[in-house]
Amino acid sequence: MIIFSFSKAFYIKIQFQDEMGNEAENKSKNNKVDSKSKKSTKKTEELQTKQKNSSLGKPLRYIVPLIILVLIIVVLWVAFTPDVSADEVKAQLIIDTGNVQVKSKGGIWTTAENGMDLYESDSIKTGDDTSASIILFKSSIIRLDNNTEVTIEKLIQDSKETSVEIEQNSGRTWNTVSKISGIDNYEVQTPSTVASVRGTSFGVYYLADGNISVAVANGTVNVTTYIDGQPQFSIEVEEYLSLTVDPKKPDKKPKTEPVEEDEWFEENQEKDDDLLGDLKEEIYKRIGPFLVEVRDLFNGPTDEELEALIEGYILGYWTLPEDTPEWARKLFEFK
Repeated sequence: MIIFSFSKAFYIKIQFQDEMGNEAENKSKNNKVDSKSKKSTKKTEELQTKQKNSSLGKPLRYIVPLIILVLIIVVLWVAFTPDVSADEVKAQLIIDTGNVQVKSKGGIWTTAENGMDLYESDSIKTGDDTSASIILFKSSIIRLDNNTEVTIEKLIQDSKETSVEIEQNSGRTWNTVSKISGIDNYEVQTPSTVASVRGTSFGVYYLADGNISVAVANGTVNVTTYIDGQPQFSIEVEEYLSLTVDPKKPDKKPKTEPVEEDEWFEENQEKDDDLLGDLKEEIYKRIGPFLVEVRDLFNGPTDEELEALIEGYILGYWTLPEDTPEWARKLFEFK
């Protein structure tokens, strides 16, 4: 503004002195003044722009490194934080009675909390007069008797498969694997046996003499015996039959026999009946808004037939056909 005022004053002085002179000379002088004024104005604008850019550059010098630092922290956090979220929780501990302890891989035993989430490689141990349960995918269950220790060796649920592997080190467990959990592979491992199932209920017991027994209540369990990690015999154990493996006689193939329906066996059957009722109720809630479509899908069953279908599906007596629509599959599976 100061330069512009000076130029204007200079122009007025020249005009006053030469107002009677040559018009062309005045025009030439005026053009020179205008040109000088424009150059001065341009320089002023360039100077102001440089000052503005300089003032903007100062905070940018701090902001850019800060953004980079934040990005580095986020990347490190994602890389070293376990990939676990509320929606991905696959197992939950329910303490019925007594003292239960839990530890993660490489950790130490700590007192467990009722309702806490469990993850792959977690170990759970019950004490005297203690019982607890592990809920898997909201619809299958492992019940632990007193003085029992298990480790969740594998707990996988993705687009390809849902697999659970339990290592049982002592005590008694009762395993109820419902169909609607979507579990494709389920195994209970001991040093000398692996019991694998899909949709059934069975118990695995460490007996007082060191033998290991598998008792089946529903469905069929495949029991494979092992010696030093090498498979020996594979036996199909059907419902209401049991099989006892003697680790001291690894070369002897065990035989099935009628199950001993003791208090533990009967107690868990009653609990399974209650669980079955709860799961049936859950499926009915799901299919309620789509009852007409579901009946059409299964060729119009009566109420009694539909209930039998749902119960049979939960117990694993039949599976959904491969061409089952995705909307229907989501109603029946808990994946």
